[in-house]
Amino acid sequence: MLAFRDFPPHVQLLLLAARTQLTPAELQAIQTLATGPLDWPEFLTLCDHHRLTPLVFESLAPLRVPAHAELQARATANAFEAFRATHEVRRIAQAFASAGLGEPAVLKGVPLSQLLFASPSVRQVGDLDLLTSPHRLPEQIELLAQLGYRRTNPVSALTPRRLASYLSFWKDFTFTNPDSGFELDLHWRLFNNRFHPANRLLADARWTTVPVFGLPTRTLSPPDQLLYLAAHGALDAWTYLKTLADFTASLRVLSTTELDQALTRARSLGLLPQVSGAIQLANDWMNAGITHPLLLPANRSSVGSVRRRTSAMLLRQNFLPQRSFPSPARWLLLELHLVPGLRSFIEVARRFVWRPRVWSKVNLPDRLFWLYPLLALLLPPRAHTAED
Repeated sequence: MLAFRDFPPHVQLLLLAARTQLTPAELQAIQTLATGPLDWPEFLTLCDHHRLTPLVFESLAPLRVPAHAELQARATANAFEAFRATHEVRRIAQAFASAGLGEPAVLKGVPLSQLLFASPSVRQVGDLDLLTSPHRLPEQIELLAQLGYRRTNPVSALTPRRLASYLSFWKDFTFTNPDSGFELDLHWRLFNNRFHPANRLLADARWTTVPVFGLPTRTLSPPDQLLYLAAHGALDAWTYLKTLADFTASLRVLSTTELDQALTRARSLGLLPQVSGAIQLANDWMNAGITHPLLLPANRSSVGSVRRRTSAMLLRQNFLPQRSFPSPARWLLLELHLVPGLRSFIEVARRFVWRPRVWSKVNLPDRLFWLYPLLALLLPPRAHTAED
């Protein structure tokens, strides 16, 4: 297991600057690292790769480090993107509500920045992730087209059989807006695998409305955000340390009662191993200092594997890990490790043979839809992407 002291100086500085509520000892460590010999170009590369630039700038701004001007420019650009993203989400939400399609909620994004850091621009802005109902999806797709969005995943035409299959095995559609530059993921559940325990969060999710730039935005409550971030990070193998910074900040904004409730709920959902592994990582690398009687021990295999996998990936890819795995098999093995059992295995196998990439290669009518599993076995897989 990679310990904090084993990281190179520029990685240590990144992890220190990505923390909130810094202790005097952490502030002194930042001062020492920032004023010593440091690979600043590599540090900036890490900040961008791990999507931590705005948060890091907040911590380092008073020190006027050699990279101050570049960090400030990037943080300023991110603040503008946060403002644009908030207004774009509001535009979409109002259009959905006016069309009688219900107002979608935001997953993570700018409202999470407001919840965790009391500022809408401290998290680096990425895609727009909205959660909607799977009902009346053709109408939702048409409405998004009217708003300037075109579907990019899946790219194939959606016949009734294809749509039903896609809804069954996948969690979202991806759209892009060439005019605004936004990419939008429209979710109807949190994870592809229907048996992933985190999908059960939505059955009785707690929601909150957060004012962002003065606009009301609906998102998951802080305790539910904690569980979602833990599950998201585990399935992503913690590729981006932004998620770990979010998770650690989420731990720090929860009251003792809320943390008790979150861990009790994690246990009832079957998420406790993933949450325990996330807390161990946050303790090891972000000095979270969380202990709780419900947490599984660090030597528990299901907990330790999360930490070992993340460490190995960081080292193997020189602290710049990529989300894609060399083969679909390795990605699927990770999913089956996190969601074990026969029904999960069958789910993963069925998703592979009904994958929409085959539809875009061979355009069969719905009456021949049953042939697609055979064609899928003949079409070689490629490195994992969202559509495969």
